[in-house]
Amino acid sequence: MTRSNPLRRTGARLRRQGTALVQQTRAASETFLVESRDASTAFGQEMKAATRKWAGSTRQSLDGFRDVLVKEALDWQKLVLQSRDAYVAAISERLRRVEQQALSTREALTPEVMEATVLESARGLLQRAQERVDERLEHATKPAPEQKPKKATSAKRQSKPKSGKQVAENGQVPLRNYDQLTAKDVASRIQRLSGPQAAAVLEYERSRKKRATVIRAVEQRLSAAG
Repeated sequence: MTRSNPLRRTGARLRRQGTALVQQTRAASETFLVESRDASTAFGQEMKAATRKWAGSTRQSLDGFRDVLVKEALDWQKLVLQSRDAYVAAISERLRRVEQQALSTREALTPEVMEATVLESARGLLQRAQERVDERLEHATKPAPEQKPKKATSAKRQSKPKSGKQVAENGQVPLRNYDQLTAKDVASRIQRLSGPQAAAVLEYERSRKKRATVIRAVEQRLSAAG
């Protein structure tokens, strides 16, 4: 009878310890599963946020996104999950999508693509500018409409064209807005003028501004025509 009491007490104590061990193990398992599920949800949300940030950023945000991705990968390595293979497959798929987005963004930011875009825009601007210059030149060099003579005497007076020297002496401007034109603008229009018009420009320029660029261009035009 005396020996059975210690055995009973020992058995009861072992049962209590076993029960406590089972409860502690169950509680630890439940805590582990809850923490694993929360960590997986948080990881998925953070990956979505990082992906959206990457899609709307430029090359400067690439370094920051890479730091976030490395940090998430390091945190992920610390987790011990029973379904490790499934999570590895999921993160591999996400990394593949991120790499595709990175390649697309990198290709769009290559110097060749950027240079082609800039050159295409510049070409359009230059074409529009050239069209406007051609329109202004055509308007500037377009001869004034001829006036019908009122009398026969006036017709006789106008039958003989004035020379460049006569135009310069009378103070008439050989081209519209001539005094506002630069030497480069005048030189670019010389080839479009007739001989008398070019001579008028030469005389007018010699008597006033005396710009060497204009004088040389007119002389070359007249020598080529002569």
